[in-house]
Amino acid sequence: MITLGVDTREIERRLGEIAVRQVPFASALALNDTANDGKEAVELEMKVSFDRPKPFTINAFRVQRASKNRLQAVLLRKTMVAGRHYLEVQQAGGIRPQTGMERRLASKVKAGGVRSVYPARGARRDKYGNWSRAQRNQVLAAIEGQGGKGAGKFFVPRPGSGLAPGVYQRMARRKIKKVVHLSDTPASYGKTFRFYQRAERRMRMTLQENFEKRFEQALRTAR
Repeated sequence: MITLGVDTREIERRLGEIAVRQVPFASALALNDTANDGKEAVELEMKVSFDRPKPFTINAFRVQRASKNRLQAVLLRKTMVAGRHYLEVQQAGGIRPQTGMERRLASKVKAGGVRSVYPARGARRDKYGNWSRAQRNQVLAAIEGQGGKGAGKFFVPRPGSGLAPGVYQRMARRKIKKVVHLSDTPASYGKTFRFYQRAERRMRMTLQENFEKRFEQALRTAR
């Protein structure tokens, strides 16, 4: 979260009566413009830092708008969906907590020690490069014994089978392909997403210009 505020007392002291009345209104508009600039910078940073980010990711931030009675605008993370904490990990670096899917697989896979799950070369992917939801649901149904269309095609090899830990899909002619890697190591990330740095720098650059533009506009339209 980044909070942006202004103290208009010194500005008001130097201005005439008509101009003074416009300062809070112009300040609120300028703060909102500047917070939106920061949000735009964050969205651009996502497109640079991540490979084909989903709209859900790009739209993860919102602006809490200022008003003339509350001269404070806030750029903050939208309410986080349970289990979707990847942006926080990408910002700070370190170990990513398990996702709901990883916990479900870990509780069913007898090989044990499942800490992270990620798609293998044989996985079906969506247009964003992520493991497709349809195949993920099929894998979960198969591992959890729920049945369903295609569920019987997927299996986890038993210990000692000679196959690396993972989820495999049965193909024609007794062939198999690996669709998911199962790892006993938690997923860990470096500091990739520079949210605070990008947003704060952009807002510092544009605040003064935004205020001057909005103040001139307020004076022209003052009654």
